Amino acid sequence: MKKIITCIFLLQSLLLCSQNQEGIDADYELQGYFKNYQEFNLYSLKKKKFKHIRLINPRETGGGFEFDRMLDNNLKQAIYTITIEHPLGRYSRYKEYKIHVFSKRDAIICLISYEASTGNVNSYYNDEKLSAHIELHNKLYETNYRISDFVAQLKERRIYGFQCSYSPIANAPLVYDDIYFDDIRNGKHFRKWLTSFNPELQAYGIHALERLEEKEKLPLSPLEKKLIKHIKTRNSTLLICGGCVSFPRKIYD
Repeated sequence: MKKIITCIFLLQSLLLCSQNQEGIDADYELQGYFKNYQEFNLYSLKKKKFKHIRLINPRETGGGFEFDRMLDNNLKQAIYTITIEHPLGRYSRYKEYKIHVFSKRDAIICLISYEASTGNVNSYYNDEKLSAHIELHNKLYETNYRISDFVAQLKERRIYGFQCSYSPIANAPLVYDDIYFDDIRNGKHFRKWLTSFNPELQAYGIHALERLEEKEKLPLSPLEKKLIKHIKTRNSTLLICGGCVSFPRKIYD
């Protein structure tokens, strides 16, 4: 009996490895396409013939272009959802990616591929042009960020808002990412959000710092005032939570 159980366990393990390998092969093919990031085009991606990928964005999964926005220094960010269907033994499996494409003057300089279910992130970029953008950011925000920080802060699609599951219940203290807005001790987190590459994090930083200034009489520094004015004037489109749905919108008048 023990031998039978062992054989079954080994067969299950081999099958699982085979299934995992099919997903790995599909991901490898997709990342191979993304490596030529300068040529990224959703239409060409959907038409491309792959060996290990059956379909790109099947009808039942949706996906495609979501929205774009302007960031600092004329950097444009376009956000896509890419779902691939690949074999899983005799069946199929879906893998979903959030793709962030960054361009200047209509030339793509960076592409970030993020698979939320596994946390896998791959980035492809023009080192010289992306480094130049980060240098401008560091000069304005008085930071020391690197390319790795740019990728880490922009790999995920964040949501800004206080009316959804990402936000506290009614009449509860405002909180984001387990950091409470009414606690002066959290000021260091809010200042870091303010200098982020991510517009949603910047909006949370502004909200929290202005709230502390109003309720706790914590004065804003000259740099914080300058950055808040800059971010509001830039007024990048944010992904807003409006209850049961999220949508892109500008929040500053």
